Amino acid sequence: MKINLNDLMTFTQVIKNQNFTKTAAKLGITQSAVSQSMSQLEEHIGLKLFNRTTRSLTLTDAGHRLSELVGKNLEDITLGLERLSAMKDKPAGIVRISADEYVIKYHIWNRLKNTLKNYPDIQLELISENRRIDIAKEGYDAGVRLGNLVEKDMVAIPISDKIKMCLVASPDYLDRYGIPLSIDDLKKHQCIHVRILTDHSLLPWVFNDDGQHISFKGSGQLTLTSIEQIADATLNGYGISYLPQDLAKIYIDQELLVEIMPEKAITLPPFYMFYTSRKLVSPAFSVIKNALHY
Repeated sequence: MKINLNDLMTFTQVIKNQNFTKTAAKLGITQSAVSQSMSQLEEHIGLKLFNRTTRSLTLTDAGHRLSELVGKNLEDITLGLERLSAMKDKPAGIVRISADEYVIKYHIWNRLKNTLKNYPDIQLELISENRRIDIAKEGYDAGVRLGNLVEKDMVAIPISDKIKMCLVASPDYLDRYGIPLSIDDLKKHQCIHVRILTDHSLLPWVFNDDGQHISFKGSGQLTLTSIEQIADATLNGYGISYLPQDLAKIYIDQELLVEIMPEKAITLPPFYMFYTSRKLVSPAFSVIKNALHY
C-alpha cells in the first residue's frame, strides 16, 4: 500500500480545523483539492475516515485510529524533514571519512583543523583503517586511497601532491649490519613491512631499477599495520623501512635516519578522496571536500 505523505498531512490538518474549507484556507489550496486528497486517502486505505454532513465533520472509528497512528509520528517526520531541508543551506551534520593513520595525520587533519573552527555544526569522523572498504556499504561519505587504487565508478579528487618514497634505516642499525648497496642486498636485512588487513598480504616495496619497476618483499622481526609504527620501529634500530618522504624527512634532516639508495625510490600517485556521486552533496561534505582539494 502506497500512502501519499501529503494526504496524511492534509488529514491531520482537517482534524485540527474540523472543516474542509478552513483546512483549504490554511494550506493555501482549494476546498475541492482537500476533498480529493481525503478521498484518495480513504481509497488507498479502503476504509471511510470521516462522517461528513453539511453542518458537521466527525471521524469514524477508522479515522480515530489513523489519527492516533500518524498524529505525533507525522509531526516528528515533518520536523525532521524541515531540519534536513535546512541542512542544504547550512553546513551541518556528520561527515565520515575512512583513511589510514598516515593519511589522516599528514594529508587530512593538517588541512582541516583550522577550517573546522569556522563550522561548529559539522561533526567530522576520521576513521583510521588499514584496509580497502566499500564506502557506500559501510556508511562512509568518502574514503582515501592512492590514485591508481580508486575504482573507476567513484568520483575522486586529489588531496596531496605525488608521494615520494624513501628507503631508510637508523645510523645504529647500519653500523651493526652494513649499508645495502642493491635491491638484492635487502634480502640479508631486517625489513619492516606493512600488512594490509583487507587480505592480510604484505605491501611490497616497489623500486625503480634501471627504468624497470621491481617489486620486493623482504623478511624481518617486525611486521606492522601502521606507517607511523614502522617509522618508530625504524628510529629504534629494528630494521630498514620504505617510508613516504614527507614523514621521514624530518628524521633524515636530524640525522636520526639515513636514506639508502635514493636513486631506487619511486614516486607514487597522489592520494585521492573518493565518493559515490556529484549529485546532492551536503553543504558539510562540500566544506570538507573543498578544504582538502589539492
